[in-house]
Amino acid sequence: MQYIFCFKNFISIILLSSWLIKSADIANFQKPSTTPKYFAIDVDGTFFVQDQAIFRKNIDAFKLLKDKNITPFFCTGTDRSSNRNLLGDSFFTDTGYDGTPGIYANGALVYGRDGTVVKLEKFTEDFLTKFKDHMTSINLNSKVIYTTEDNLFVIEKIDEIILNYLRSIKYIDPTQITFDELKTKNVITIVFHSYNFQMSNATEGTDYKIIYPDKGVAQITPPGCDKKSGLGALLNHFNSNGSECAYIGDGMNDLPGFEVCETSFAVGDAKDEVKQKAKWVLDINHDQAAFEKAVKLLVDD
Repeated sequence: MQYIFCFKNFISIILLSSWLIKSADIANFQKPSTTPKYFAIDVDGTFFVQDQAIFRKNIDAFKLLKDKNITPFFCTGTDRSSNRNLLGDSFFTDTGYDGTPGIYANGALVYGRDGTVVKLEKFTEDFLTKFKDHMTSINLNSKVIYTTEDNLFVIEKIDEIILNYLRSIKYIDPTQITFDELKTKNVITIVFHSYNFQMSNATEGTDYKIIYPDKGVAQITPPGCDKKSGLGALLNHFNSNGSECAYIGDGMNDLPGFEVCETSFAVGDAKDEVKQKAKWVLDINHDQAAFEKAVKLLVDD
C-alpha cells in the first residue's frame, strides 16, 4: 500500500539522519576529562591493514600510546598465536608488546601483564562430546577447528576449503589429534562451517555463546564469554574500570566492549549497528589508518 510505503520511507529518513549525525560528530570530538590509562584494540577490520605503509601509521600510533603512558592491548576474537601470525614478529619486536596484556577468543582467554592468566574459560568434556557427536551426525567434523590457549586442533583431516580460508585470514595451520587427546586440552573456542547453528542437546546462552564473524563461519565460546566479560576481568585485575579505558572496533563482537568503555570509537567502515553504539564514529576507514586518527584525537595537544 502507498501509505505504508511512505511510512517506511519516513522511518528510513529518520534512521539515516541519526546515522549521519552520529558519523559527523567526530568533527566535534571532545577529549574525556581524564585521559584513559588503557586502550582496548580490535585487530581484524580495525587495527591490522594489508597495506604496509598504512599499517606503519597504526604501529607508530600504538607506540605513541605507550609513550603517553597509556597501555594499549588487543581485544580480539582470534587466538593469540593466529593473531601473532597475522601481525608478524616484526610488529611485536618493534613495539615491545608481546600480546599481553590482552583479551583473546572473545573474552574466553585474558592475560594480564607478563603473561599472567587472568581468565580462562573452557568447554567441559561433556559439551565437547555432545558437540563432536552432533558434528559427526551431520558429517562436518572436517570443517571444525578447536582453539586452545596457543594452538588450533582438528580431529579429522581438515577440509581443503576450510584450510585455505584459515590461511587467507592468517590463522596458523591446525594440528590433527584424536578426540581423546582433545578432551585433555583447554578448548576455549570452536570455529566451524555453519549459517544457522543449532544442537538438539545443547542450548545457546546456557551451554555456549555464538557469533558469525563471516558468512558461513560460526564461532562458539563457553557461556558468558564476550569482550565485555573479558574487559571486566582485565580492568578488575588492573584495579580499574571502564572510565579509564578507551575502545576501538568495527564488528558486532565489539558491541559488548562498548558497554564497558566510556570512550569508544567505531572505524568508518564498521557495521552500521556498531556505529550506532560507539560514542564516536571516525570519518575514515580502518584501511585509511582510522586507528591512528583515534589515537591522535586522544593524545594530541
